[in-house]
Amino acid sequence: MNGYADASTYPVWHDSATQVPSFGPAPAHAEVDVAIVGGGLSGLWAAFYLSAAQPTLRIAILEARHVGFGASGRNGGWCSGFLPLSLSELAATHGRDTALLAYHESFATLSEIEQVLRRESIECGWHQGGTVQSATTSLQAQRLQNYLAQQQAAGLSLDDMQWIPSSEVSKHISVAKTFGAVYSPHCATVNPFQLVNGLARVVHQRGVTIWQDTAVQAIDDGVVSHAHGRVIAKHVVQATEGYSHSIAQTKRRIVPLYSLMVATEPLDQATLQSIGWHNRATFNDGGQMVIYAQLTPDGRIAFGGRGAPYHFASRVRERFDLDDDTHRRIVAAIAQHFPAAAHARITHRWGGPLAVPRDWTPTVTIDRVRKYSRLGGYVGDGVAATNLFARTLVDLLLERQTSLTQLPFVNHRSPRWEPEPLRFLGVNSLIALSESIDNYEATHGKAPRMRTKIFEALL
Repeated sequence: MNGYADASTYPVWHDSATQVPSFGPAPAHAEVDVAIVGGGLSGLWAAFYLSAAQPTLRIAILEARHVGFGASGRNGGWCSGFLPLSLSELAATHGRDTALLAYHESFATLSEIEQVLRRESIECGWHQGGTVQSATTSLQAQRLQNYLAQQQAAGLSLDDMQWIPSSEVSKHISVAKTFGAVYSPHCATVNPFQLVNGLARVVHQRGVTIWQDTAVQAIDDGVVSHAHGRVIAKHVVQATEGYSHSIAQTKRRIVPLYSLMVATEPLDQATLQSIGWHNRATFNDGGQMVIYAQLTPDGRIAFGGRGAPYHFASRVRERFDLDDDTHRRIVAAIAQHFPAAAHARITHRWGGPLAVPRDWTPTVTIDRVRKYSRLGGYVGDGVAATNLFARTLVDLLLERQTSLTQLPFVNHRSPRWEPEPLRFLGVNSLIALSESIDNYEATHGKAPRMRTKIFEALL
């Protein structure tokens, strides 16, 4: 595969965003009914549903940079109905019925989003082709089959997830090596930057105020202090995800874990036919190190992965968005899984932080006394979850008793991450162990017992 020395260092999604609204900064003083901190999908969906439910509310969104600057505008474009915690994990802590409710509502969120996109004329390349998780080794196949059995025992049906033998994986996608795969229809692809800008256009037309270039410094009993002054609100919604470390309420509640991506040039027809990505299902494998990929509408492979280092004290800097070693591994993974694309030029590379709570559990919380609520902690599975959690938040704010307000994530409080330097050592050990375990399994055909035990103990 060609190198990426000449690749653009911004998300490929930006190239096809033809309508990018422009908004100015916040004034020195303003008063609103609801102030939403964060101009990503969580904040925009919250404004969308709240403005629909109560059109007379004065709603303002405060964004430090521009709409979609964070993970919402640069992610892998997966709109997945799967949550950071599996159905069986949720059932173990909250009971089978509550876990099934969460997954029923999450799967249904895809239809909800699609309906909104059509109704509001938001063009973002929506395509529901499902998802394929392929086993690159026999050990991965065993793990994936065990995982599938656990989810089906917890209540998922064959219509939700099913095993595809290795001989039939090519009906969905042709990968270089597979021992079978898990397929689910509950995943779509989108251009995330088009999605956030489309939502911004819609809520702005409804009368929601959007202030960009307005970095928030503190939230205190309805007072939002920002770079230019302050906003007084009857209620404040924090939707800052991977940038939450700078707000007191979420200090050590999340770790900003970096996830990086590359995109190839549009592939020629011969290459596309060789890969056989027939219905553009999203793709990942059963390794410990997370990878994720989609085939874009114009025939590019957009491929991402974790593995970039965690930075001491949860620091987030723009220079961390590019990591040569991580990008090199991602490029190598494309050639590994899709050797027909090994010649393709890398046109874009980028990255940024996502939010990981200590227990991998997202939350939507509300504190009426302090005029404060928060949603987030999606661990990279946020494109659909932002919609689900925003609708849940609106029901809570308006004191509606619905199925959403019964979700196990409501008012969940994750434990704090360990103080430094324990946090730095623990998170980076997890990252290193993920790659080490995958490499050992590929070389030896068995799992490294001690490393696997340490990895599981650190989770």
